[in-house]
Amino acid sequence: MATVSAEPTWLPYFQLFRLPNVFTAWADILAGFLAVTQFSTDTASLTPWPVFLCLITASSLIYSAGMALNDYYDLEQDRRERPQRPLPSGRVSPRLAAWLGYQFLLVGVVLAAIAGYLYSDVALPWRGGAVAVALVASVLLYDAALKSTVFGAVAMGACRFFNLLLGMSLAGQLPDAGFSLIGYDMGQLAFAGGIGVYIAGVTWFARTEAKESSRPMLIFGFVVLVIGLGLFVASPLLGSSVVKLRSMQMVGWCGLMTLIAISILRRCIIAIADPSPGNVQVAVKQALLSLITLNAGFVLGVCGAFWAVIVALLIAPMLLLGRWVYST
Repeated sequence: MATVSAEPTWLPYFQLFRLPNVFTAWADILAGFLAVTQFSTDTASLTPWPVFLCLITASSLIYSAGMALNDYYDLEQDRRERPQRPLPSGRVSPRLAAWLGYQFLLVGVVLAAIAGYLYSDVALPWRGGAVAVALVASVLLYDAALKSTVFGAVAMGACRFFNLLLGMSLAGQLPDAGFSLIGYDMGQLAFAGGIGVYIAGVTWFARTEAKESSRPMLIFGFVVLVIGLGLFVASPLLGSSVVKLRSMQMVGWCGLMTLIAISILRRCIIAIADPSPGNVQVAVKQALLSLITLNAGFVLGVCGAFWAVIVALLIAPMLLLGRWVYST
C-alpha cells in the first residue's frame, strides 16, 4: 500500500509569511543602506554590521507580520475563495497567527529604534525607529481597515515606501539639499516613492486575483504601476549626490530600466487581454519578483556592479522557495 508523505511542519508557516517575498524587503534595505554608505564614505558597504543587521531583521519581521495579519483579517473571505491556505485549512491557528504577527511588529520596531544608537556616527539616530513606526502603522491600516477600500492600494504602497526609507534611515551623513523631509532629499524620496507608487499599482492589479478580474481595474493598476516606474527612473535627476548615477549615463540608465520594465509590462498586458486568475497571478508574481531587479539596477547605477550582483542574487532563494510557497 502506497504511503502518503506528511506535509513538512514548516510549510504552512512559510506560506503564511509568504517567505519568498521577504527577499524583496531585503532588496529594499540593501539598496537603501548601500546608497547612503556610498554617499557618507564614498564606498558602499554593509558596515557597521550591527546597524545593518538590525534594519534587515526589523524589515523581515514587519513584512512577515503584515502577511500573517493579512490572512488573519481575511480569514472569512479566504474560507470562501482560498480554503487551502494555512488559516482556513486549520494548519495554522488564527489566534497563533495574530499573536505572531503583533509580536513581530513589536520586535521589528524595537530593533529599528535601537539600531541608530549602536554607533555614534549616525546622523539622525532616532530616524530608524520613527520610520519603523510609520511602516507598522501602514501595515496595520492596510490589513485591518483599508484593504477593501479605495485607499487599500495607497496603504500598501506606503508600506513599501517606508521600508525603503528604513534602509536609508541611519545614514552617517545627510545630503546638503534645498529640500528635505526628516533628512531625506528629493532623490531619496523619489526612489522610495516611485517604488511605493509601483506597488500601489500592483496592489490594484491583484485586487481580485482569486477570480476573473475587472479589465478597467487592471488597466487602472497598470497605469499607476507605469507612473511609479517613471518616478523611480527619474530619481537620479531629482536629488543630490546621494542618488546619482555612479558609472552610467542617463541614456544607459533609462535603457537598463526599459529592459527591466519590458518583462513586467508584458505580463500585465497579457493579463489585461485575458483577465483570468492564472494570468493575473503570474503578472503579480512577476511584478513582485521585479522589485529585486529594480533595486539591483538602482544599486548598479549608484554603487557599482559588485553590490548590484549581491542584490540580484536574492532572486535565487525567492525562486527556489517559490516552488513550494505561493507569493500572492
